[in-house]
Amino acid sequence: MHVESPRSARSPKAVTFLRIPVLLAVGMMTMGSGMGNPGCGSSSSGGGDSPFVCEGGCAIAGSYTFQFADTSPVDEACQKLGLGLPKGPLVLELRDIFATATLDGADLEAHYTGEPLRDLDLLGTRQLTETTAYSLRLQSTVVAPAPRSASDGSKIEGTYELNGASSGPDGVSCRIKRNFTATR
Repeated sequence: MHVESPRSARSPKAVTFLRIPVLLAVGMMTMGSGMGNPGCGSSSSGGGDSPFVCEGGCAIAGSYTFQFADTSPVDEACQKLGLGLPKGPLVLELRDIFATATLDGADLEAHYTGEPLRDLDLLGTRQLTETTAYSLRLQSTVVAPAPRSASDGSKIEGTYELNGASSGPDGVSCRIKRNFTATR
């Protein structure tokens, strides 16, 4: 006679459903901590002993005025969440190849290696309330010639993408995707 335990009767759907989101969340939390890629030259000592350095066109730090090609109002779902186009400024810092930035309260980070690629893909998230959050991506390029000193002008062009959502019975999600220019 075979007796099944009540536990074996449960469906593993919840475990299967949550597996990927949990792995993604753990990956995002360990990004930049050294846990995800040990031995990659990151240093917590702050001594600047990273083997990765920005070779040229690296003076991108500063405060940038943010402008959109399309300034039309965002959709109703984003308005309901209290989300819209940022007012700026984009405040950017660079240490070795690690770029950090803030834009309207959202913290962003990226790697920037300078010329010849000049790619700057800033990513971040922000929790607005207990039930509302958004992710933000600035997929961009520093316009050539990239600045070699803090007194040089600098321009960043790319795509601004915000994905917002609220949870609960009246959960709403929205997306804003616009081309932008940021100028220092």
